[in-house]
Amino acid sequence: MISMLIADGYAKERRAISLEAHEQAARHTEEYWKWLECADERELKALIEQDPRLQLACMDITMQDAVEMAKQVRARSSETYMIIIADMKTSPTVYMRPTIGAESLLLRPLDGTQIREVLSEAVSAYAQRFLNADERNVFVLENRGSRELIEYDRIAYFESREKKLFCNTGNEEYAFYGTLDQMEEQLGDAFIRCHRSFLVNCRKITRVYLSQNLVELEGGIEIPLSRSCKPAIRELLGI
Repeated sequence: MISMLIADGYAKERRAISLEAHEQAARHTEEYWKWLECADERELKALIEQDPRLQLACMDITMQDAVEMAKQVRARSSETYMIIIADMKTSPTVYMRPTIGAESLLLRPLDGTQIREVLSEAVSAYAQRFLNADERNVFVLENRGSRELIEYDRIAYFESREKKLFCNTGNEEYAFYGTLDQMEEQLGDAFIRCHRSFLVNCRKITRVYLSQNLVELEGGIEIPLSRSCKPAIRELLGI
């Protein structure tokens, strides 16, 4: 699934961008798309707080606090294809910066030709990135003909249950078939086994409660810690 955010304070523009994005998505990909639209800064802020996994983001940085929210989107994912909407009154120094990392620009006044060219380039470029993903940075999950790219930095843990594996990012969960032994071998030192049913991201560990047999991850997620896995966890954390 590919998620695209369209945040534009002008309804007519937002509609035109959305229609073109749908058309380009159908033309360049066979994946299922999830569309997220925001009409103002309140809606955008509420969405960003949910920490959605965005593959493409088209953001009107003339909206209040939109620049800071664009920075948050970029900080959470280096893979998000960022399109900025601006006008002639806005200095490029506001949005042309590494902390935003914009790859395309829609400059007002917008017209159909500009929107078509920018969206075609953006969706085509992301489709190629999606198909040629660097598996050193992302976990590629293929299941029943669909393909998911999940950045390792976003994954909290893998869990084995109900004869399936589940990849959990803290606010999203993806089911697929396999074994934790296979995942442990595939992922290497970035993830560590803390229980026969759990493989956790080492960089997400915040605390370990040895007496309570618990590992705490970012976001307050608690994972059981088995006796047999304690030595490896203690060695990793130097405790």
